Amino acid sequence: MKLTYLGTAAAEGLPALFCNCEFCQKARELGGKNIRTRSQAIIDDGLLIDFPADTYMHALNNKLRLDKVHTLIVTHSHSDHFYSKDLIMRKPPYGHNFAVDTLQIYCTKGAYERFVKEINNEEPFGNIEFHILKAFEPFTSNGYTITPLPARHQFSEDAFIFIIEKDGKRIFYANDTGYFYDNVWEYIKTNKIYFDLVSYDCTNVEIPIPDTGTHMGFENITRTKNLLKEMGAVDQKTIQIVHHFSHNGNPLHENLERLATPLDMLVSYDGMIVEI
Repeated sequence: MKLTYLGTAAAEGLPALFCNCEFCQKARELGGKNIRTRSQAIIDDGLLIDFPADTYMHALNNKLRLDKVHTLIVTHSHSDHFYSKDLIMRKPPYGHNFAVDTLQIYCTKGAYERFVKEINNEEPFGNIEFHILKAFEPFTSNGYTITPLPARHQFSEDAFIFIIEKDGKRIFYANDTGYFYDNVWEYIKTNKIYFDLVSYDCTNVEIPIPDTGTHMGFENITRTKNLLKEMGAVDQKTIQIVHHFSHNGNPLHENLERLATPLDMLVSYDGMIVEI
């Protein structure tokens, strides 16, 4: 599987939309990997993870044909992960000659309800099909087996992290979330799951956050990684990546690499490609 990080920031981006803090100032000055758009990823150019307002720019920057995307999985309904209004562009007269006739969208009930509300209560149109996810219930789409697990994030409604499997390889895409719930740990342990790649939420970077919080930083990630290792879920062959950064925590790429390298972790950046 090929995983491409299209966007790697939290909701405000980096530099943040209206911000002039020291980190945003420095990101503008340095450019390059310090410019981060809202979080999104794609696997093998056909399985899209989340749908922020930056999706159009991601398609341009990465030369993607979004009409070839067959599956969209949505972590939760926050607008930086599900900007549903742009989905209306997947019907005439806004789009024609789709390579994939119907886009399969797997999402929370809250995300579906957001879509219906934001397109003025129209019924979903013919070339989009919605499926409501349930935690711990795997589903298949175009050869991928995907398992949604509960994320510690959006307490008003469901939010998910995902295990994505194909051809004997397994990705654990784990953001937005705080420290994993006990039932997530138990699921991984009971099923003796091994991950070839883990993508961790690192929104807080160096800012302390309790395990009951809705994001993680390096301190939480270190303990998460160590427990996964104890369980046999990761080892030295596993590619482990920190991802999803807020401007509040000093997400300048050089600082992130300083913190990640001693942990044998990589730092995601917009356009980064990883293959397993």
